[in-house]
Amino acid sequence: MLIEPTMNAALYDTDLAYVHHTGFGGFAKSAAPELLRILERAGIREGVLVDLGCGSGLWAREAQRAGFSVIGVDQSPAMIRLAKKVSPRSRFVCSLLHDFELPACRAVTAIGEGLNYLLPEADSTRRLGPLFRRVAHALGPGGMFLFDVMVNEGPAQLDSLWREGKDWVVMVDFQQDRPTRLLTKRIITFRRKNGHWRRAEETHRVRLFERAEMLRNLREASFTVQVTRRYGTFALGPRRLGFVARKAPPRRF
Repeated sequence: MLIEPTMNAALYDTDLAYVHHTGFGGFAKSAAPELLRILERAGIREGVLVDLGCGSGLWAREAQRAGFSVIGVDQSPAMIRLAKKVSPRSRFVCSLLHDFELPACRAVTAIGEGLNYLLPEADSTRRLGPLFRRVAHALGPGGMFLFDVMVNEGPAQLDSLWREGKDWVVMVDFQQDRPTRLLTKRIITFRRKNGHWRRAEETHRVRLFERAEMLRNLREASFTVQVTRRYGTFALGPRRLGFVARKAPPRRF
């Protein structure tokens, strides 16, 4: 068995993007029905939906099929390439989330913990307020902001993960620093391509948020908020919280 040497990979480079799409895409598919129901209950059935941290476009595809004009945003070029194939009728932009200029829209989503990657530096939590205000400004009256994040609750994540498919293997080691709320993930992938295996490695550092700071920043941005641990029948993982935030609906006279 020939294994190519480790590549210096960017965040979600080609092989990890493929593994995430192939082996972990069930999250977006399972969350999609309830996300659409939440939007429908709010009277939002069409219009522009911006998906931050869109990944390989699986949720974008479901939203587009339901009638939305989807704009997906992700900082990984490899993810954007996949997304364009998965949901060719959606529009995708390669950009950091805090650099993207949000257009006027009916809904904004960020599922699968994309906001934890906002910035791992010490000032990352200060970026939440400006981001939430930008989202509120982009949304029309009654617009929805739906997202989930990893939170600093429960035992520290110190375990490891191993998963494999027919042409890939992924191993993840976790290290959590409680005082800084920083979670480091060392991710090693093996992928079989053109008859041989190649190895890639990435290190991801993400910030864990506090429930109280999320609620405070959302309310200061004029959202009403509900917190959930599931999307319908689909339960979020340990230390994951979903937030269903709505901008005030139009006033009736």
